[in-house]
Amino acid sequence: MPFDVILAGALGVSILLFALAGGADFGAGFWSLLARRGERATEQQQLIERSIGPLWEANELWVVVSAVILWSAFTPAFAAYGTALFIPFVLAIAGILLRGAFLAFRIEAQEAAPKAYRFFGEIFGSMSIVTPFFLGTAAGAIASGRLRLNENELPVDGYFQPWLGPFPIIVGILGVVTCVYLSAIYLTIDAADNEPLQEDFRLRGILSGVALGVLGVIAIPITRFDAPHMWEGLAPGKLASVLMIVAAVFLVASVGLLFLRRYWFARAAAILQVVAVFGAWAMAQYPYLLVPDITIQDAASPRSVLVAMSVLIVAYVVVLGPSLYLLFRLFKSSPSGKEEEY
Repeated sequence: MPFDVILAGALGVSILLFALAGGADFGAGFWSLLARRGERATEQQQLIERSIGPLWEANELWVVVSAVILWSAFTPAFAAYGTALFIPFVLAIAGILLRGAFLAFRIEAQEAAPKAYRFFGEIFGSMSIVTPFFLGTAAGAIASGRLRLNENELPVDGYFQPWLGPFPIIVGILGVVTCVYLSAIYLTIDAADNEPLQEDFRLRGILSGVALGVLGVIAIPITRFDAPHMWEGLAPGKLASVLMIVAAVFLVASVGLLFLRRYWFARAAAILQVVAVFGAWAMAQYPYLLVPDITIQDAASPRSVLVAMSVLIVAYVVVLGPSLYLLFRLFKSSPSGKEEEY
C-alpha cells in the first residue's frame, strides 16, 4: 500500500480517536450545562468533573497528531484548510482552549466561590458545544464540494459561504449530538455506584440516541442535493453504504441495550456505531482531501517525508499506546471497585 494512503488512514484514525475520546468530553460539557436544577444537579456536575478532569488534556493529543500528519504529509491540503476554513477552525480551537481553562477554574472555585463556580460552568458548557459544531461544519465543507479554490488557492465564494451551507451545518449538528450521545453512555458506567444518577444518564443516552437517528434521516436528502460526491460514494451496493447500514444497526442496538441496562454492551455498540460512520465517510470521500480539487496523491509530500512520517507513526503507537492505556486504567476504573453487571 502506498505511503500516502497509509498516512491518510493514520490521519483518519487520529480524528476518529479524538471523536471517541475528546468528543465524549465535549458531550459531558453539554450535560453539565443542562445540570442546573433538580435534586441531583450538583451530583451530575461533580460526576462529570471527576470523569473528564484527569483525562481531557490527554484526549486533545489527537488534535496535535492530526495536525502534524496533515501539515507534514499533505501540506497543500493543510494550507487550503488553514486559509479557506480559518474561521471555523479558529472558533473550534478557541473552544478547546476556553473549555479547558474554565473547567480548571470551575474545579478550583467549587468550594471557595459558588457564584464563580456556576459562571465558569456556563462558559465550560457553552464552549463544549462550540468546538464539535465548528469542526463538523469544517468537515462538511471539505466533503461537500462547496469549497472551491481559485488559481491563487483562495476560496472562490469567500470565507463564510463554503461552511454555512445545509450540509456543513447538519454535519456540525450531528457532531454535537454524537458527542452528547457518547458522553451519556460513558457516564452511565462512571455512575455505577450511584443508581439514581446512572438512571439520569441512561435516559439521556436513550433520548440523544433517538435524536441522532432522527438527524441522520434528515441528513439524507441534504446530502443528496448539497454534497453530490458524498451521495455518490454512499450509493447502494458500495461498501460505504453497507457501513452506514451497520452504523444504523449499532445505533439501534446501543439504545436498546441502554433500555435493558446493559451499559458496557451499550458503550461498545456506540463506539462501533461511530467507527462505522467514520469508515463510511472516509470511503465515500476517497480519494479526496478536499472535494473536488485536492486528492491524496496530489497533496502528498515527497516520498522521503512520507517514509519518515510513517516511521514516526509507528513510534507514536509504541510509546503512546501503552501510556494512554495506563492512564485510562488508573483514572477510569470502576468507581465502586467492582465490575459492572452485564
